[in-house]
Amino acid sequence: MIQVAKIINTHGLKGECKLYLFTDDPEHRFEKGRILYLNEKDPIKVMRFRMQKGLGYAFFEGIDSIEAAEKLKGDSLYIPIEDLPQTGENEYYYHELAGCKVFNEKKEALGIVSDLLETGANLVLRVKTNDGSFLVPFVDAFVEDVNVEDKTICIKEMEGLR
Repeated sequence: MIQVAKIINTHGLKGECKLYLFTDDPEHRFEKGRILYLNEKDPIKVMRFRMQKGLGYAFFEGIDSIEAAEKLKGDSLYIPIEDLPQTGENEYYYHELAGCKVFNEKKEALGIVSDLLETGANLVLRVKTNDGSFLVPFVDAFVEDVNVEDKTICIKEMEGLR
């Protein structure tokens, strides 16, 4: 399961939930009738969704009061991995990169991807090592190969990288 939102608060008295989103396609993820999963187990159906100031607002089936919505506060919403659209060549989902073993061009193990940082310009991988961590920009100049099946990333190790 992949987390697409977290219910951070209620909105109004009729059961609307305020959502912090973890998806790049909220209109599709929260379209009317879509089944999501509360905390990876309980199905919940989207009745209505809207965006406002970067946050999502949704009504769910069976949640028709502020008291019912209050009980969901802090819960996370998930979709099955199978519901994700296919990626194109050299495109990856964050969950595919997290946990990958990182090697240099000499096949020496350098560490494991522990975090992904969005900088605005490009994605940056935080690679955890035995001694700490270092950052690798996720761009062609550094990344030679990504194998999501084997959970490995091969990078060009330039001087001063670690």
